[in-house]
Amino acid sequence: MVVANKRENNNIIERQCTQCQEWKPETTEYYYMHNKSKPEKGFQPECKKCAIKRASKNRIDNIEIRKAYDKQRYLNDPNYFYTMNKKDFEERSDFYKNFMTAWRRDNLDKVNQYSLNHRQHKKHNITNEQWIACKEYFKDEDGNYCCAYCGLRIQDHNRMYAGKIQYIDLHKEHIDDDGSNELDNCIPSCQSCNSSKREYEFEEWYNSNNDRRGGEVFTQERLDKIIKWTTEDYKQYLKS
Repeated sequence: MVVANKRENNNIIERQCTQCQEWKPETTEYYYMHNKSKPEKGFQPECKKCAIKRASKNRIDNIEIRKAYDKQRYLNDPNYFYTMNKKDFEERSDFYKNFMTAWRRDNLDKVNQYSLNHRQHKKHNITNEQWIACKEYFKDEDGNYCCAYCGLRIQDHNRMYAGKIQYIDLHKEHIDDDGSNELDNCIPSCQSCNSSKREYEFEEWYNSNNDRRGGEVFTQERLDKIIKWTTEDYKQYLKS
């Protein structure tokens, strides 16, 4: 039986996507709800795959508007994107675990090269006391250890490991990727900022015009503090 864009197939109600014209089960696995809090409003007319494709195209076609919107949202709530990502990880932990397992299996060359680079990457030559002093220096106004780049608090810093949320310390970040391993080239960084910056030059990455994470998290106040630490204030914690 077919009614408009719906039909019954082997006792399963299917819906025809208005974009790709494919018939898919009318469930939240394949379609978004119009309003999650009001399920009586039903499902959106296009399937999730088409909705995501349309949203991605719209973002690309209106990149400047979207960047301004994301930046304002971050200024209103610095933890918004992190909270949303964390929630997604928690709700779809099995999906991410299976996805990463498959990706590693299909990209062995990249995985091996990354592991090699990781092993060869320089380690900071600082004491535990100096590392604590560094984190103390970049504490937020409430006294929390946090990322020097984006302000993410250490108690909100975690990663997905073996399908579970694991809380971890902040990274000892090299401001200059090819610079020294001493205290003058070390600040605390969250995993997201550490991964986004990668080998980019500090000024190239951490500025308001960068369309990567640097632009999303940039503030002049944090920039000034990073510069002051790496040029002057670190000296008071050097070994005599």
